[in-house]
Amino acid sequence: MWLILKILFSSIAFAIRYSGRSFRVRLGTENTITHEGIEVFSVVVSSKNGTILNTTWNREFKCPTVFKLTRESRWDRFFKSWGLAEEIQTQDLPFDNLVYIACDSTSFMRKIQQDRETRQWVMELFNSGCKHISCDGNFIRAHFPGDTRSDIESAKVFATLTRSLEELKNQPRDFDPFFIKAVITESFIWGLAGYTLVSFLQWINLHEDIYLDANAMAKTALLCTGILSICLVSLILFLFKGSSRGHRIIVESILVLALCLPTGGIAIFSDININLDRSYPYYIDATIEGHYTQMHRRRRGNHYITYHLQLAPDVPNKDFELPLDIQVSNEHYEQLQLRSKIRLDIGRGKLRQPWIRSITAR
Repeated sequence: MWLILKILFSSIAFAIRYSGRSFRVRLGTENTITHEGIEVFSVVVSSKNGTILNTTWNREFKCPTVFKLTRESRWDRFFKSWGLAEEIQTQDLPFDNLVYIACDSTSFMRKIQQDRETRQWVMELFNSGCKHISCDGNFIRAHFPGDTRSDIESAKVFATLTRSLEELKNQPRDFDPFFIKAVITESFIWGLAGYTLVSFLQWINLHEDIYLDANAMAKTALLCTGILSICLVSLILFLFKGSSRGHRIIVESILVLALCLPTGGIAIFSDININLDRSYPYYIDATIEGHYTQMHRRRRGNHYITYHLQLAPDVPNKDFELPLDIQVSNEHYEQLQLRSKIRLDIGRGKLRQPWIRSITAR
């Protein structure tokens, strides 16, 4: 059941991230103005108590060019200095120092380099508090913090800017390999995050031993995860190096991987080891020498109980070393009594990490 939940949540996270990049929905209009024949509308995001958190001015803008303009940050300059990002430069120093252009379109590059007025309107919006200006092929947007619906002047500047970009609508739609790479990468990364979340919930809710030596399994899994992480990060760097849009995905991917892979890596390793194990059963007979329960406290006064059996193998085993104290489920604990004879079915594991398939009374 847990494996099904992991795959389900991973698929949901994959789909949400993919749809978040692929589809845009026009939200309810809060305010509409028309400037020189161009209609723009505002959309606000509010907190639970009704406070306006941000305002976005929008205009429907069917265009093959996708871009995002933000304030240039230290991270942008860092990635450019290391050659991981290549940004359009206009040779207009005030503009280049203020604005980071995330776009790989040659049409947009020519427009922003040659049209001084367009650059001036962009700078005017940023100087008015704008956080970013973006176009996703369906809408062009200018995002402001707080409630700026009454800032009609900024809305007019935004409308004028969109009019200056009208010629981009006539450009042929080029195949954008970046979009495909970004969708696949981010969907995979966030799918891994969904898988990790369910794995974490599994671990905090199931309190029984699965492996004969859980520490050895975890060390092997972490080693494999470390190697896989290096390969994965290297692949992401290779795919997005040189793009003006790529370094943000690089940072996002590395952060999500850093948070997910210790737990997610062990979970994936364990699931492969167990669910793909087709080895013949190996039985170990043992006697229960003792049993006890242990209470573990959590925050806010909560607690949980673990159930332990103390075992003595009937015959010394050369293939596997049976732990003398194992955690079992409450069901097994109630069924098996002191001095009970039990049989453990041991799986060798697809990745050579032996695990307990079942425990039965003899």
